[in-house]
Amino acid sequence: MRGYRGADMMKHKSAEKTQISWRTLLGALLLLGALGAWPATASQVQARLDTSRARIGDRLTLTLTAHSAAGETVQFPDLKSHLDKFVLLDELPAERVEEEGGAALIRRSWIIAAFETGRLEVSGLPLAVMHADGVVDTLWTEPLPLDVISLVQDTLDAQIRPLRDLVEAQRLWKRIAFWAVVGLAVLAALLILWRRYLRRRADRLAGDVSSLPARPAHLVALDELDRIKSLGLIENGEIKRFHILVSEAIRRYLEARYGVLAPEMTTWELTAVLRDRRDMDSGLKELLRGFLEDCDMVKFAKYVPKIVEINATFNRAYEIVEKSRPVEQPQAPADNASAADSAQGAEVAAEESAGERR
Repeated sequence: MRGYRGADMMKHKSAEKTQISWRTLLGALLLLGALGAWPATASQVQARLDTSRARIGDRLTLTLTAHSAAGETVQFPDLKSHLDKFVLLDELPAERVEEEGGAALIRRSWIIAAFETGRLEVSGLPLAVMHADGVVDTLWTEPLPLDVISLVQDTLDAQIRPLRDLVEAQRLWKRIAFWAVVGLAVLAALLILWRRYLRRRADRLAGDVSSLPARPAHLVALDELDRIKSLGLIENGEIKRFHILVSEAIRRYLEARYGVLAPEMTTWELTAVLRDRRDMDSGLKELLRGFLEDCDMVKFAKYVPKIVEINATFNRAYEIVEKSRPVEQPQAPADNASAADSAQGAEVAAEESAGERR
């Protein structure tokens, strides 16, 4: 009986100890959860190189990937301070993919390069993770090994070749200068020939024009007035341009007829010059002065005349030309001489015919 009682007591004590240990563990877990010291997080970080073997100076892509749970913030490291034997060349845009439940996949990439050969290693990189309750954890990536080889292969079997003899390079600038001089000479010759051709052509045209009899100034002026009338400026309402053209036509006629620089003179200057001329009567001078003043009113004073006044101005232009045209000399003596010659020829012909009848 005593032995059974001792065994029962031993079993009872061990059961009490087991219950106490489970209660202690459960209480500790509850306490840690209440204090926030047990941040059950699903955050994961990973580092990856696009290759494990590269040549010196090759562009390598280093990618850091972080899986964050809902409400967590991931801060990537400053890569420049963690690259030992690598050089940072460029930084690519960050990528973020939203997942279910508020989780996210964040990926950032950098372009790096190594300029040392041998077995190198990208050390572990720290990523700071801030949880929703404000607790900050630091997660480290695994180191990444990399074999960097030289650009020159099989250097042990390379042979050093002797230097070649110096070769005198041809002086290219002499050829360039020679052909440049030749080109300039040919261009100058072509320009001279072209100028001679233009000069001879101008002389030939001038000779052809000079051989033609010059048209009388009054005929040129009348043709110009007819041309201005055919433009239809009055019908189109271009009254000012019409008066400008008619005035210029009469001024050019006066220049050709009397030898005065009428196109370059004002109306006052032109009338003052023509006032003392004896080859113009007073009526023509007064007609010319009124015509020029009416044209100036339209050209400079913005006066809009009526259609009756426009026709009167145009008729006065014709009248100025007709009254100032040179008087044609009678050709009666020449006609008489030709008549006499014809009469004498008729008499000779009559005498010959009479002799033949005899």
